[in-house]
Amino acid sequence: MGVKGLEVSPVAAGPVENSGHHHIVVDGGAVKAGVALPFDGTHIHFGKGQTQAEIELPPGKHKLTLQFANIRHESYGPGYSKTINVTVE
Repeated sequence: MGVKGLEVSPVAAGPVENSGHHHIVVDGGAVKAGVALPFDGTHIHFGKGQTQAEIELPPGKHKLTLQFANIRHESYGPGYSKTINVTVE
């Protein structure tokens, strides 16, 4: 997981200008700028600044959206997201 034009920073580092961390939205799309990503089963937060992860999904087709957000988990918008489709067997 990476980002261009911003810096990956863990939440524990406190507010760092032009930085944030990744989230994966399972079976959902990009999040509008300024909207906070919820803490629930379909939004995986990587607040430690992780740039790699393994996730488990049930079998079937899934849409995964990588979304970058600030320290308050507020999305930087669709320009800082990428969506892929996967099939889990």
